[in-house]
Amino acid sequence: MKRCSGVGGNGAQTHPVARAIAAQLGIVAVPLAMDADGVLPDAIEKANRTAPLRAIYLQPTVHNPLGMTMPSARRRELAALLERLDGPVVVEDRVYAFLEEAAPQPLATFAPSRVVVVDSLSKRISPGLTLGLLSAPDNLTKKIAKALISGAWGPQGFCLDIGIRWLSDGTVAALESAKRADARMRQSLASDLLAGLTTRANPAAYHLMLDLPGIWRADAFVLAAERIGIAITPASAFAVASGSAPNAVRLALAAPAIADLAASLKALSTLALSDPETTPSNWIG
Repeated sequence: MKRCSGVGGNGAQTHPVARAIAAQLGIVAVPLAMDADGVLPDAIEKANRTAPLRAIYLQPTVHNPLGMTMPSARRRELAALLERLDGPVVVEDRVYAFLEEAAPQPLATFAPSRVVVVDSLSKRISPGLTLGLLSAPDNLTKKIAKALISGAWGPQGFCLDIGIRWLSDGTVAALESAKRADARMRQSLASDLLAGLTTRANPAAYHLMLDLPGIWRADAFVLAAERIGIAITPASAFAVASGSAPNAVRLALAAPAIADLAASLKALSTLALSDPETTPSNWIG
């Protein structure tokens, strides 16, 4: 099987879709250790010594689910490492990057010959606008184009027309600005209503990780939340390796109306601070 790294760290967390795609392609996902600045260069070197890596999947800006954004210094370190290794290609996922306007330049800027950038308009505009964007080094362009064509991956005419038009006339820029303000407002609300609990969040993101008190296990908390009509995801859904997930849940903040979001956050806070042994099945917050 081919080797490809996933992003690791506390619980080796990465985007579950990337992990699923790797599994479908017969690629072994290798967890990489992270700190508060993102993936550690030493972790990549260690993994590559064990068996050469073919590709590295990273979310340097607004990581999902942990939220961190990699600073420029770490991006430069990674770029230098990629040049030394002269092997693995980095796939830089920038789907959520538009939410952090002041983020450093893309990793591809520091290592243009080693990084493939993938992006989409679905988060900027609407999930129904399935228009993906890809930028690759010259030496990989033909190979990637061939793979896309053979897999029948291509834009629908309507999505392509609307995407180009709205990118050109400023509509996408206006939507990005509005969503950045909205995301920060929702994160501020979450910070206030989850006070007293430990969260890992980027003020610019539409999601956060809630670390659960020791009296709760993540799977039990997810079920208890479901009973009161709140859908959340356990950290295990984002784990690169089985058995390595932290005792935490991911909260998605974008979809609910503000009043519903506030009520849900209050209910989750109360639930997290309650005793699971005495919480009735019909508890409603």
